[in-house]
Amino acid sequence: MTYPKSFLKLLLIGFSLVLIPLLLAFVYANISFGNLTKQSLLNNKQALETTRTHRILQEELVVMERSARQYFVLHDQSLLTNYTNAHQRLQNAVYLLQKQTFSHTQLPKLAQFSKLAHALNNTILQTNAKVTFDQSMGHVFAQLSNHVHNMTRTNNVLIDFQANLLEKKVAQTQALLFWQALILTPFALLIAGLITWMIARPIRRMDMAINQLGRGDYEHAIDINGPDDLKKLGARLDWLRSELKGLHTKKQRFLQQASHELKTPLTAIREASELLNDGTAGKLNTQQTEITRILKESSLRLQKMIENLLKYNENTFNATQANVHFQMLKPIINSITEAYALSITQKNISINQLVGDVGLVVDAEKLSLILDNLISNSIKFTPNNGFITLRATRTSDCVNIHVEDSGIGISKANQPHLFDAFYRGDEPENSLIKGSGLGLFIAKEAALSIHADIQLLPSTTGAHFMISVPIHSKNIAE
Repeated sequence: MTYPKSFLKLLLIGFSLVLIPLLLAFVYANISFGNLTKQSLLNNKQALETTRTHRILQEELVVMERSARQYFVLHDQSLLTNYTNAHQRLQNAVYLLQKQTFSHTQLPKLAQFSKLAHALNNTILQTNAKVTFDQSMGHVFAQLSNHVHNMTRTNNVLIDFQANLLEKKVAQTQALLFWQALILTPFALLIAGLITWMIARPIRRMDMAINQLGRGDYEHAIDINGPDDLKKLGARLDWLRSELKGLHTKKQRFLQQASHELKTPLTAIREASELLNDGTAGKLNTQQTEITRILKESSLRLQKMIENLLKYNENTFNATQANVHFQMLKPIINSITEAYALSITQKNISINQLVGDVGLVVDAEKLSLILDNLISNSIKFTPNNGFITLRATRTSDCVNIHVEDSGIGISKANQPHLFDAFYRGDEPENSLIKGSGLGLFIAKEAALSIHADIQLLPSTTGAHFMISVPIHSKNIAE
């Protein structure tokens, strides 16, 4: 899809495309109603003029007939003048009616009326003044009056017809405007939706790119399709991805090299401590034996930290589980507690194991890694003569494994960051070596890789962790 060069231009084009059809409809509506208003005013004006002119015809006919009758009786010249003036006003009214478009359909009647009035006028003016007003003149005046009455009635019919015609035009215009709005509104909404989609698409792609960087996915290139300014922003994000990828590679290489370099002297330290502890270099007294024990235990802790760094660096916690098979839970826990037997014995910690015959289909290596981190933390934070409880319960869809200890517990200030990488909370007072802050992070990542959940439960004494491993009925040994 081709975008404008700038985001602002895209917005302006979008608003214009939405507003132009609506403005055209508004202008058309104004023009239509303006024409209807003009037509209505014209019809009213013509109806008023024709009605007034027809009334003048009736009035002047009455004046003409009365003046003519009086003139033939009284032979007063002023009465003839009144007749002549009334006849002139009558002719003027006929002329006005002939000029009005409203009366075009009555032109033949007006011509006949004018001809008859003109003949009557000639008769009256050419007749000897001593002649009386005869019956034929009265008959002509009656004909003229009847003509005016018929034209008035026809005029009223024309006025009603024009009013009905205007009403139909108004109804047609309203219907046309309704259909116009019915068509243009969805069209405008469609354009608005299209522009919104064009605006939201690159923004959504940028949001996905930022989430991609947040997840640590630096392999997929970032390409934002949109206006030039958003494309430039996408190019900057891709540059940031490349930089982060380089830094991530350097970090991995550093951790790999550092871990490897640390493991070599550590192996020598462990071997030396084992030789001293076995008495190879001579028998040790009680104090020297204690020192070699501390040296051996510290080297083991240091080795565990290095292994955690390697596991964090290798990014082994993915959704693929290559070592999934049915496994009893109890042997996994026993192997872990046996590995820490020396520390457990030294601190005189009681292990309460309430696991029972629970089995499930799971990646045993990753489940063992989770439990190892939790149990080692419990041993580390549990004081001398304390206790650790390991128990398992099952529901219809999961196995819940609980690890509880009688240690110092976890403060509320540390709980929000408990599973963050490299976060270290409060250390026990008798701890010789600080933790790396990776144990619980690795346990959380391993739990996610087997679709399990690990959480800290409220506890009045020590810490209480629960791992929920989803299963089906076939995953549990009955």
